[in-house]
Amino acid sequence: MTTDTHLAAVLHGAHDMRIQTRKTTIPGPDEVQVRIRATGICGSDMHYYHSGKNGIFMVRQPLILGHEAAGEITAVGSNVGKEFQIGDRVVVEPQRPCRKCDICSSGSYNLCRQLKFTGSASVEPPIQGTLQELYNHPALFVHKMPDTISFEEGALLEPLSVALHAIRRSGLTVGQSVLILGAGAIGLLCASLAQAAGASRVGIVDIDQSRLDFAMAKSGSRKAIATASYRIDQSKMGSMKEGFASHVAKEILESEGLGAADIVLECTGVESCCNIGINCTAPGGKVVLVGMGSPTQNLQIGRAAVHEVDLLAVWRYANTFQTAINLVQNGQVHLRPLITHIFDLKNAEKALETTLAKPADLIKCVITC
Repeated sequence: MTTDTHLAAVLHGAHDMRIQTRKTTIPGPDEVQVRIRATGICGSDMHYYHSGKNGIFMVRQPLILGHEAAGEITAVGSNVGKEFQIGDRVVVEPQRPCRKCDICSSGSYNLCRQLKFTGSASVEPPIQGTLQELYNHPALFVHKMPDTISFEEGALLEPLSVALHAIRRSGLTVGQSVLILGAGAIGLLCASLAQAAGASRVGIVDIDQSRLDFAMAKSGSRKAIATASYRIDQSKMGSMKEGFASHVAKEILESEGLGAADIVLECTGVESCCNIGINCTAPGGKVVLVGMGSPTQNLQIGRAAVHEVDLLAVWRYANTFQTAINLVQNGQVHLRPLITHIFDLKNAEKALETTLAKPADLIKCVITC
């Protein structure tokens, strides 16, 4: 593909996204150029769009969002071997570690102190994201994708990698019980993986009944990915204050098909949910902190201590994408049902506004181009 310019959805500040023409650059010696076909909208994209920042990282110059992406190769760098050919269908692993430090050498390159992440304002200048027609990325972090996985499904391989890394961190073994807090895309993918890994039961908790119904396959059109569910009544939060988490945990423990879990995957990042998770973990069990919330939280460490509950953190993923591709290709995880909304690149702002509005049927929004 030969062109001097291409289209991009560029964020200039909170709620200020513009479709603009960008100069097309050739890939570096160790890079490939990808014609982006689909990008999933992530929570971090929503923070940048809604507030002009994501945690401590502020949009200080025009930023192209997007990092959950799939597409096809349009050019290869001079050092890239025959492993990539023009036309290859690929998924982007949106990390750029240094590949030289001890941490990278150990295999945990997601923890590299010099890591740069696609579509993020965490470094200056930022690494521009995938909400554009053409995108260059290091070939080492691009993975071939079979024809049986659509580009839209390919965009969900990145959140699937987050869930896969969380399951690996948990050390889940066949027959253990699992409880998932948060039935968003990550939580639902964690449920799918826990089921595939042989969990004896998979409970799921959320404030949104429609998402719980999705997990339980109430429509009857597909297989359920959870064995039991519980809806949190938010209206009680204000009146119960400090006792809210303990009250909800007690109800979960007493609910049919639930009870204390060997592994709790906390996918919301909400303080009260973290404490619900601690209170719902079986003695000697684990709470995996998957969701990213406030950087400072009041957690019931004493409760965790007296029951020897391990609190495990998760930061993105490492060495997960090929496994994620295999799981989808083999039919062990189904991504298509999660995609509820699709917009084209020129309607990127509408896609973000729709996601921000949280319609009842929304699970995952994908932007195509």
